[in-house]
Amino acid sequence: LKHAIESSCFWSSATWFGALMGNAQCCKACTADPRECTLLGGGDGGGGVFSGLDNILLLTDSYKVTHHLQYPPGVETIYSYFECRGGLFREVCFFGLQYFLKRYLVGPVVTRGKIEEAAQFCRLHFSHPIWKYDEKLFNRDGWEHILRVHGGCLPVRIRAVPEGTVLPYKNVLFTMENTDPACFWLTNYLETLLVQVWYPTTVCTQSREQKKIIKAYLTETGCADVIESGLDLFKLHDFGFRGVSSVEAAAMGGAAHLVNFLGTDTMSALIMVKEFYNMDCAGYSIPASEHSTITSWGRDKELDAMRNMLEKYPKGLVACVSDSYDVFQACENYWGTELKSQIEERDGVLIVRPDSGKLPETVLQVLEKLEGKFGSDTTSTGHKKLPDCIRVIQGDGIDINSLEQILKAMKKAGWAADNLAFGSGGALLQKVHRDTLKCAFKCSYAVVGGEGVDVIKDPITDPGKRSKAGKLTLELKDGKWSTVEEGKGALEADQLVEVFCDGKLIVDDSFELVRKRSDGEVEASCVIEEPSEPRMPINPFDNILLLTDSYKVTHHLQYPPQTQTVYSYFECRGGDYEEICFFGLQYFLKKYLVGCTVTLDRINVAEDVCKTHFSHPKWGYDDKLFNRCGWEYIVKQHSGRLPISIKAVREGTVLPYKNVLFTMENTDPECYWLTNYLETLLVQVWYPTTVCTQSREQKKIIKRYLTETGCPDVIDDGLDLFKLHDFGFRGVSSVESAGIGGAAHLVNFLGTDTMSALMMVKRFYNMDCAGYSIPASEHSTITSWGRERELDAMRNMLVQYPKGCVACVSDSYDVFHACESYWGTELKSQIQERDGVLIVRPDSGKLPETVLQVLEKLESKFGSETTLTGHKKLPPYIRVIQGDGIDIKSLDKILKSMATAGWAADNLAFGSGGALLQKVHRDTLKCAFKCSYAVVGGKGVDVIKDPMTDPGKKSKAGRLTLQLSEGGDWSTVTEGKGAPELDQLVEVFRDGELLLDLDFAGVRQRSEETH
Repeated sequence: LKHAIESSCFWSSATWFGALMGNAQCCKACTADPRECTLLGGGDGGGGVFSGLDNILLLTDSYKVTHHLQYPPGVETIYSYFECRGGLFREVCFFGLQYFLKRYLVGPVVTRGKIEEAAQFCRLHFSHPIWKYDEKLFNRDGWEHILRVHGGCLPVRIRAVPEGTVLPYKNVLFTMENTDPACFWLTNYLETLLVQVWYPTTVCTQSREQKKIIKAYLTETGCADVIESGLDLFKLHDFGFRGVSSVEAAAMGGAAHLVNFLGTDTMSALIMVKEFYNMDCAGYSIPASEHSTITSWGRDKELDAMRNMLEKYPKGLVACVSDSYDVFQACENYWGTELKSQIEERDGVLIVRPDSGKLPETVLQVLEKLEGKFGSDTTSTGHKKLPDCIRVIQGDGIDINSLEQILKAMKKAGWAADNLAFGSGGALLQKVHRDTLKCAFKCSYAVVGGEGVDVIKDPITDPGKRSKAGKLTLELKDGKWSTVEEGKGALEADQLVEVFCDGKLIVDDSFELVRKRSDGEVEASCVIEEPSEPRMPINPFDNILLLTDSYKVTHHLQYPPQTQTVYSYFECRGGDYEEICFFGLQYFLKKYLVGCTVTLDRINVAEDVCKTHFSHPKWGYDDKLFNRCGWEYIVKQHSGRLPISIKAVREGTVLPYKNVLFTMENTDPECYWLTNYLETLLVQVWYPTTVCTQSREQKKIIKRYLTETGCPDVIDDGLDLFKLHDFGFRGVSSVESAGIGGAAHLVNFLGTDTMSALMMVKRFYNMDCAGYSIPASEHSTITSWGRERELDAMRNMLVQYPKGCVACVSDSYDVFHACESYWGTELKSQIQERDGVLIVRPDSGKLPETVLQVLEKLESKFGSETTLTGHKKLPPYIRVIQGDGIDIKSLDKILKSMATAGWAADNLAFGSGGALLQKVHRDTLKCAFKCSYAVVGGKGVDVIKDPMTDPGKKSKAGRLTLQLSEGGDWSTVTEGKGAPELDQLVEVFRDGELLLDLDFAGVRQRSEETH
């Protein structure tokens, strides 16, 4: 491996491509299996999306590592299922499982190297300064059995409804069970990863609902011909790449949207569909401007910038953002007067894009202004329609509610729906979560001692969480779907199809089939005649040319003549919190930008994608759209390294919003177009920064209540750092997102069950183990014993873990009975005599009432002490963790209620999942990236965006410095007037090289500093 790093041949394109395809060594002297070589996809190759995140043993919640000890004796089979229990939509369109199977489960995914890596990792992760590490926690025997008996292939069977199928919620979507009795523990070990199918399924379902709304209004306003010609499939365009939490999430979510529509600017979605669903090009786009390509001309030359758009693209569809300053003036004076004849005579369609303002008012005003200049026709229903040469797209503030609100307002005002298309970003791909459809994975059947047992979870505190029992069939009779429980279904009527078994993919559906099913066509699954173990690319999303919004491919034609430099910056303009904790940029730099990222192979691949992606059945493809000369220049002149300089505030720094956080500019005048080409990818730093900031705010709340209720010793001992535990892996949108978001949380806390976060910190921030966990149960390890043996299941927890911290979910049936009769009576002496702490976990019920009731029940049995402030505290051997329904608001509410009721904050820890890692978006902190300076014809130009429809979106102008006064006040000095010697921005990247390699300890230290 050492030789592989040092050898230049390792990074040659041919060797790299071979390694990606799994059919070559990483270099001549390295004999490692490409799946075991942790160097692949990282370091000097720009990094891979899955670098360090492809070890199946670690792609789970930490507590599942310990579950092999918790099932009942004699267990042979664990059978579980996935469903959407309810939520916003009554119908569900299932999508995304095939990606997870191909990417993570197919083939020999368990290797000797991965077992050793996981064993060493768990030894650190589960260690404790007092109780050390229990070697039996890690199931080495189980994994070596899989390696020895199954050749590293996973002995599980998965049956699923064919992807694209639309069916009512509360029906089973897939089931999973082990095929080897010795691997009973494996079924639910894989839950964490496979439950992430909630994300593409939810995006696909919501996108489909929006499609229904659009089609309804097209029909109602006399535009049925648009539907008949298939142009309705371009009415909701994906703008979501920069606003989602990771490249992998963008690919999955973008692909899910493409089940329903054909318009996208998320090119990673095209790659996902091609690699995992067998379609060469699933979506299309058009040339379009952004603010930087307009504002870099200057306010006084906005008309010239717009004229340039028409000249550079003399035919076909072209979109132009028109509200950099005054959208109404642009519509009336520029498009409607100065450029009117050019638009009318042009062989194509101009699409005007407002990008700010109140909705639906701004859209209606834009339509009225354009009609005032271009006139309108009427549809069969009497609704007005602009001439075919001009249309509008609204891409700001679009979600399913505003989309319908705008179409409704247009119809009422007499406008046909065909006048408008929509672009949707964060609302399409990020503002969804696991509770949007109430997705859940539960054990429903087990074989114990040779006998089948129906398994059920039935908490008295939330009847809606009652699970299904027994083996399940999904049946379709007379057009009605039903899930038949308890093994009573007819197997011949089962709509679930075996898609995976023992490491082999059984079904390989094309995207075309998925789309047909989503439209109601019944299509049989594509069963592979001879199931194989296809070797998927280690990282299918590593081509930097494609990690951008589609329209940026065309921007090299749009900047003013003789542009030499484009300088842009990233900031948080406002949002929920006044302080920002900056984090995550180093991950993106190391993973995607460092080293030789541009190669001729990647240029060829990208050009091939663009030739189809930008093609049109009438106007064809314009060869000048793809900037081949520019990319080849980077290969020839810079050896494939990106000629960019990035300056940033040191990660972990806390500062007020509305300050610059990083800047970026090209270092080669020929590559002026490159700065904002990289915006899409680097703006994703919004995600770790937002998670880190919100996690830090929760830390402040916890510390305050610990102090106010007499527990300062907890803070002094550093135990407050374990008071908010990350439960978020399954509830976030991708493995990569879990790694990024989980690492951001670890800036502030030490407790996590998101092991991918630890791998991310180790690889990209130089810390061997950034977080810790403990043995803990889940519902399946309790319910598989049966309701009547719940006490035995709980006793087993104390027996298997005779010392240290151990947590046990206690509400599978009746949490209050468990607290009083089991923990407080039957097992009381065992708990009191045990060398450690039992942590009781309620997992449902109304908050804060359930927490208070649990504390009261435990106090009645175990008694309590009082703190310095007179608040009650349970004995040190028993505590409570609340992991259901926790976000920053409920956390504060619970602690406040506890303090009011006389309870010390130290009695409770929190676990947070989706609210911690998923229920954030780019607008949480109003993150934005804008061009503020350019050099054109040798002269520096201050650049600004200043839309009259939203003053809050006014951008900064000129070169920026971030200054910190002696009094600790931060300020961003604009227009190049700052003092460089006071600048807190540090150059971290230049010309493909990382200049500053921060360690995680330093990041944490800075997050604690106050100025």
